Amino acid sequence: MTAPLPPLGRCQLCRMRRHLSPHKSKRDGLVRNLCTSCYSDATLAEERGGFIDWDQAVDHGTDEDLLTWLRGDV
Repeated sequence: MTAPLPPLGRCQLCRMRRHLSPHKSKRDGLVRNLCTSCYSDATLAEERGGFIDWDQAVDHGTDEDLLTWLRGDV
């Protein structure tokens, strides 16, 4: 027997309509509903010490963190 698919919805990062899973950020504690690809990207970003999205970088990052985000080095 297979597990049911997660509910369909709009991913809070890529904005695509996909199956979503809740991702709780270790940095800000917010729960974001993310598709599988964005969930993986968010987890890897936090493991590297990065940020999930721009708002998180602005709220919790240093000036250097924001410059890294703007350069696309995240």
